[in-house]
Amino acid sequence: MSKNKKLSLSGGDTAEKFIYKPKDLIWAKMKGFTPWPGMIVEPPLDLLSQQRRANTKCVFFFGSRNFAWIEENNIKPFEGPWKDELAKVSKPAAFRHAMTDIEKYIDDPAEVDEQVNKSCGAPNHATEADFDKIRDGLDSEENMGDEAAADGNNGVVAHVVGSPDEGEGLDVENNADSSASPATTPAATTKTSAKRTPKAKSVAAVSVKSAKGSATKSAQKRRISAQQTPSGTSNAKRGRRAASGEAVRDAGIDGASSTPTARRRVETDALLASLAAKRAPNAIALLDRPVVTRPETQVIDMSSRSNTLADREIVPSEQTFGFLGLGMMGSTIVKDLIYTGHKVVVWNRTIDKCQPFAEAGAEVKDTPMDVVEAADVIFCCVSDPKGAKDLVFGNCGVLQLKDLNNKAYVEMSTIDPDTSLDIGEGIKQCNGRYLEAQIHGSRQEAADGMLIILAGGDRSVFEECHSCFKTIAKNTFFLGNIGNACKVNLILQTILGVSLVGLAEALALADRFSISLNDIIDIFDLTSMKSPMLLAKGKEMAKGDFNPQQPLSHMQRDLRLVLNMAENLDQSMPVTSITNEVFKHTKRLGYSEHDSSAVFVRSRF
Repeated sequence: MSKNKKLSLSGGDTAEKFIYKPKDLIWAKMKGFTPWPGMIVEPPLDLLSQQRRANTKCVFFFGSRNFAWIEENNIKPFEGPWKDELAKVSKPAAFRHAMTDIEKYIDDPAEVDEQVNKSCGAPNHATEADFDKIRDGLDSEENMGDEAAADGNNGVVAHVVGSPDEGEGLDVENNADSSASPATTPAATTKTSAKRTPKAKSVAAVSVKSAKGSATKSAQKRRISAQQTPSGTSNAKRGRRAASGEAVRDAGIDGASSTPTARRRVETDALLASLAAKRAPNAIALLDRPVVTRPETQVIDMSSRSNTLADREIVPSEQTFGFLGLGMMGSTIVKDLIYTGHKVVVWNRTIDKCQPFAEAGAEVKDTPMDVVEAADVIFCCVSDPKGAKDLVFGNCGVLQLKDLNNKAYVEMSTIDPDTSLDIGEGIKQCNGRYLEAQIHGSRQEAADGMLIILAGGDRSVFEECHSCFKTIAKNTFFLGNIGNACKVNLILQTILGVSLVGLAEALALADRFSISLNDIIDIFDLTSMKSPMLLAKGKEMAKGDFNPQQPLSHMQRDLRLVLNMAENLDQSMPVTSITNEVFKHTKRLGYSEHDSSAVFVRSRF
């Protein structure tokens, strides 16, 4: 690894910026986790398809031996003044195991390198740097060597992008050489005997293999014709030429610009211009998408109290309750638990969200593993199944403690039954108890303590959480085995999603008829079809107020989970499928973080 001195934009001092390469040993810090020993590697195939921020590196973590994208400003070299400071701090067994693992790698890297190569696929697969060379026409010396060996490789050159006219550009060079010195032409056309290490071929290179082979044969014919004609001009019929090739031959460029690198750069620019022209309509359509203002992030008010909650007689449990995730629902639930006198330990990926709860009396921990160590019952409430599994099985997650000592883990995230079964099995294998507690309701219902709890799993955990459930819910149901609560919750979400789309389309039709939406809602309130939820959502649609109570992205996630569950049973759900597509389209319009009632925008326009 090399160091590059760079001026700091904030002042006149200089700051060191490290340029990392594969196999560099480093310290890497994930958001919400402590620094961890790792190594820069080429990304595995499954990570290449994931979205990532700019200036990130793929890191292999020792100990857990998994991979993640880490921003460069959260990476430090392993050897340095910070090594002793980080290594001496009291850390859990998982960190000590990671330190032992990296020291073992330093002594004998064979085992880890074999695992990394196996995870990342073939070591000679095309990388982003290779594509940059293709795109920019760089590395001229290597490209000239590839041209010399092109005949030995059936005309396929590693830097070829796929322009059939590039063979014509190469013929100009061959004809010029034959004109200047015919005696040297046979030597120039002799096939090289040197063997080259084969490189990974891009899809575009493979697709033009046959075209390049025919171009090589035509080039040989033109070279023979050039030897027989003293003037060096070819009488062979010319095929269709690229615009850049015509410009090079007709303008009679000087010696400085007639080099192979200059011609390749001209042809590369012409190819990129043609590709950009083909993509122009899609790019314009993307830029013409409507600009939607994101809803303001609502700061939780720890001083406000719900009248409904104040009227309840709740005796708080003496146990310590941990809570992982302080999102829209999680923060509201934790606030109610603190208000009713429960002892709470919290963690969140964004540490700033923990500050109001720390001031209200909650204890804040650095990692999920620290919360598990400090609490008797641990609640988890995150946005999707992947996030729920990461908190359990990921780095510094719940299961980094090999023995949970009969502690209880309660999953409140909206997940599918299969994910719940996987988490429950992992908790039980580490001597823990598991309960899925699906919450049904909006943010306002959570603030008022009017949620519905659907639970399944360990009955003893359900009884221990009685005071917590009484705080946040008006009704609680125990549905038996793990997975049952998830199924019932997703079925209820299906009814909600389909009803919202039906309401949105009906109000959109009324709007086209210039009928007052408020009149429609008032009449709807007098019918037997009325429901508090549909009335509230209808009023939001009429006002155009989409302040998130239940984000639209969460509703679409639930519909996706429902359809996946139905697919496993071969159950046809055409209405739900169309409803899911309507929500997906609304997300694409920019309303992902707005309330689910924003689906009215898509139906209206």
